[in-house]
Amino acid sequence: MMRRQTRLFVGLTLLVFAWSACGGGSPTAPSRPSADFAAQFDSLWSTFDREYSYFDHKQIDWSALGERFRPRAIAASDQGGFIAVVREMLGELHDLHVVLRDPGGVPIPTYTPASFVNWDRSVWQQYTARSNWTQGQSDWGHGVLDGVPYITIGAWGAASIRSADFDAALERYRNAPLIILDVRMNPGGNDALAFEIAGRFTPSPVRTGYVKFRNGPSHSDFGSPIERTLNPRGAWQYTGSVLLLIGQRCASSNESFIEAMRQLSHVTLVGDRTAGATANPGTFPLANGWTYTVSRWIEYTADGRVIEDNGISPNVYVTTSAGDFAQGRDPVLDWALNRR
Repeated sequence: MMRRQTRLFVGLTLLVFAWSACGGGSPTAPSRPSADFAAQFDSLWSTFDREYSYFDHKQIDWSALGERFRPRAIAASDQGGFIAVVREMLGELHDLHVVLRDPGGVPIPTYTPASFVNWDRSVWQQYTARSNWTQGQSDWGHGVLDGVPYITIGAWGAASIRSADFDAALERYRNAPLIILDVRMNPGGNDALAFEIAGRFTPSPVRTGYVKFRNGPSHSDFGSPIERTLNPRGAWQYTGSVLLLIGQRCASSNESFIEAMRQLSHVTLVGDRTAGATANPGTFPLANGWTYTVSRWIEYTADGRVIEDNGISPNVYVTTSAGDFAQGRDPVLDWALNRR
């Protein structure tokens, strides 16, 4: 594919590697682009052209998008109008990890999928009220629901859960023949923490997939595959049956966790397909305090399938509707509880 080479400002410093499927790195000694809209646009366009990992996978003609949106962007009357045009262009990538941030750090998504999420907070709270529930932050909690140990993890971050807290909860259910682990509400976070938790369920190292990073000017330039391995953690590992509840809100580092758990023979994935959004994004400056993120890797499942756009399918699909939630029902959790 021929690319427009003139007028494109290439002056941003390549980000240092940050190993996280979700967390974006910070710019390293950046040269902040001019407030001029042409310079801003060309800087952003060329950064994506050099760094973005999914052009070929998504069949995106980036040159055509640049030629289509550049005249509108440089004709903007103010920064807000310029940002609106850039956001529209980036929305063509259909990438949850491509985000703009205003000078106050508030994220502005460029793409919001219309997928139905098979988890409802108010209904979930009705279920947990039936148990001796221990509630943590960010939807992390555990208890015994209808005689079955039930654990939820709402995000992979220290503000939500610490591995030591999970270990203490798991110790309580050590001899249970079945555990329900619910991550349907979890959009991702720190995959190092996610792998720490997953390590409590595997008695031996397991290959969980691999990633490849952009490493050259062509959209097809990638480095060698980097394998990902799940290692046992803790004094013992739970090897009883695990029903892992998943759905369309599961993204990024949570998908790395789900794919790792999928490799374990005693784990069954239940619910709906995951979001299909994994990126290892880097953060780059625009102007006037604005920044944006760029996806930099492709993550693959253990059997070589790209997770982006495709997601991870459950072993057991359970259909859920808004009508179910309106009536206070959670079909996915009901299915799991009936397996006891």
